[in-house]
Amino acid sequence: MNDLTRYRLLAEASLPPAAKLLYSYLLDLAGGRNGTVWLSSRRLAAEVGLSTSAIRRNLHRLEQSGLIHRTSRYSEEGIRLTNKITLL
Repeated sequence: MNDLTRYRLLAEASLPPAAKLLYSYLLDLAGGRNGTVWLSSRRLAAEVGLSTSAIRRNLHRLEQSGLIHRTSRYSEEGIRLTNKITLL
């Protein structure tokens, strides 16, 4: 996805700036739409510069807007692993 397409997509979205920043970062990591990212909220927070609660809140907003889909993952022992974030 080129920068102009990304700017148009984000300009049309009625999301707070932090959600747009996070979505733009996820687009970069995933290589565009329909990509997948495997990162924890803590790592996303450190890389984007937001708090973990802000990351979780904005991931929820992106999911409600239909821009991403999160899938929770667990180990065989029931330990929570990083979420799978798919960009739609």
